[in-house]
Amino acid sequence: MEYEIIRLPKGKSSILGKIVQDDLISRQTIAVRDSVSLGLEGEDTLILIEGADNALARLKEIVGEEGTFIASDEKADIYRKIKEDEDNVAEGLGLMFG
Repeated sequence: MEYEIIRLPKGKSSILGKIVQDDLISRQTIAVRDSVSLGLEGEDTLILIEGADNALARLKEIVGEEGTFIASDEKADIYRKIKEDEDNVAEGLGLMFG
């Protein structure tokens, strides 16, 4: 499955609203994290979208110049950190509800 990661600067959260309200994009897998929660510098919001090519193309239309699409080297690292975070949450829930 293809994916994109977008970095939104603090104060650009209206773009996140447009992303999650879009009919096509909202049917994809979306993960939102603060850069600090992933051990990265800055106060940006990171958005991972996994899904169909046409949804990722639509994503680029919506984001435009408001956010930054992460380049390949950093993209793989951030993807790994988000997935590790999701796994940790799932493990914690498993321990709670066993």
